[in-house]
Amino acid sequence: MRKILLLAGVACFAATSASAFEFNPYVAAKAKYALSRTEVKATGTFKDKDKLNDNVFGGAFAAGTIYPVENGNFRFELEYTKNADAKKQQAKVKSQAVLFNVYYDFNLQTALPITPYISAGMGWGQSEIENNGTRIVKDDSVSMQIGGGINYKINEHVVVDLGYRYMDYGDFEEEYRVPGVLYEKFDYEPHAHEFLLGVRYEF
Repeated sequence: MRKILLLAGVACFAATSASAFEFNPYVAAKAKYALSRTEVKATGTFKDKDKLNDNVFGGAFAAGTIYPVENGNFRFELEYTKNADAKKQQAKVKSQAVLFNVYYDFNLQTALPITPYISAGMGWGQSEIENNGTRIVKDDSVSMQIGGGINYKINEHVVVDLGYRYMDYGDFEEEYRVPGVLYEKFDYEPHAHEFLLGVRYEF
């Protein structure tokens, strides 16, 4: 419910800003180092829990536009992001997402070409879990991110940014039944702490 309310708020804000929108497009590429964390909970016949944790690299591509305001900029962006497979013993977790992100860049009004920012985003996420090369479960769900960082403007068109975000790839569950013998329910909670280094080209 909280994710749905946040998405609705972002959509309403974007809609109210559209009439006065100043179109300043950009494209961006991002490399990231992700602390991938997937919690697995069994809550059926056999109650147990485990964590499929691994640190992996990943990447993202994005396109967006900048909307200047009095003390900074809003940026609205569509991003595709994907992590390398997170592995633990014979288990493997694959994660990817398409996000609509909103950034706010703070204007520090200094001579330094440095601008801190905060971000939030929401969209489609997909996680797939394998064991011994066999897919156990694959699910599409709502994903969200929240984070912040620093922009460094190299010249009129090129900006480098360094950031952190918490990424939730969406919770989902899977059930297995053998009538009268077995009922097993697994809850999966994939998320990650992501550190990003990006390059943005503003047209």
